[in-house]
Amino acid sequence: MLEFGLHQGTSLYGRTPQDGLRLIPVAGTPGGMGLQVLWDICTHLQALGYPTVVLDGSERETSEAPGLLELLDDTLWIEPPAQLPGADSLAVLPAARGLAELASRRAGAPQALLALQPLLRRYAVVLLYAPMAMLASPLLEGSSASPLVLLGDDGKAVINSYQQLKLLSFHTGLMGTVARLVHGDEERAAAQQQLRVLCDCAAKHLGRAPRSLLLHANRPADLQRLALELLENAETLCASGLFAALPSPNEAQRATPLATSH
Repeated sequence: MLEFGLHQGTSLYGRTPQDGLRLIPVAGTPGGMGLQVLWDICTHLQALGYPTVVLDGSERETSEAPGLLELLDDTLWIEPPAQLPGADSLAVLPAARGLAELASRRAGAPQALLALQPLLRRYAVVLLYAPMAMLASPLLEGSSASPLVLLGDDGKAVINSYQQLKLLSFHTGLMGTVARLVHGDEERAAAQQQLRVLCDCAAKHLGRAPRSLLLHANRPADLQRLALELLENAETLCASGLFAALPSPNEAQRATPLATSH
């Protein structure tokens, strides 16, 4: 559970969406674990005034369900996903083949990612949901993003999450943000131990520990704070280039560091 007065996302309550497109990568897992968290994050972002589109790297574009690949192809034009009224409405595009195309472009990852900005400029946030094998590729090389990794609750969860972090670090030099969701206070002690072991292992073998968060899955305030944390640390794609979104010096002085579990 997160305990906050002010937190890193406090200043975002007063912000409106900017011209840049904020990029939030989320690592998908076999079996779709964490999909509910994904939708909750999107719902909170839209409720805060940040229209959000999901690029679903776990689904391939087809003739029946066109997606990112068709948007990238100048000769195969499709209408960009429409944003319907209401915070619960969410635009989702199949994107597995389109992301592979971006990753293969020779111009370099930052320039390749910039191709998303004019295509999705009606949105403030693009949530890039894809397997870690796709994120840990030229797609994010040179990026400053911190992909979200959800730590499971089974016996192999720590090993699986460490392998994801290792893959990400080895291929891109990035370190992710690890979130562990609990459904009751009785799970907290075991979850904290999982996070501690994972962070210690990453610090020892990868040279640095991930940012870690312990969240209560049934508390909307915790999920909103997760959304704000991801937004505050998102990377911004804009016409002039790619840069990390950071708070102003005054905002940084007002906000207290976000509580972590390690």
